[in-house]
Amino acid sequence: MTVRWIEPAPQVRWLDGLPSGESAEQLVRGDWEALPKVAFHTATRAGLIGLAMYVAGLHAPKLLLRYSVAGALGIEAFVLLWALYEKNKGAT
Repeated sequence: MTVRWIEPAPQVRWLDGLPSGESAEQLVRGDWEALPKVAFHTATRAGLIGLAMYVAGLHAPKLLLRYSVAGALGIEAFVLLWALYEKNKGAT
């Protein structure tokens, strides 16, 4: 009987798959020129969230705007914090 060693899978870098992953990593590294990209991705995400909520039945404009922006900011904050965590993990 032969025992084969299984090679460990490479580390999953899910930020690479996000549209805002690259700009989040640039911003965390201190590249302030990435800020407009981050703002654009956040605004686009808010638009998509707002569209989905509209289709789901929420038609009040103020609530659509408030909830979609809050959701997009929450997602972007998570992405930025994760990028910061990955940067600090790599530095240690």
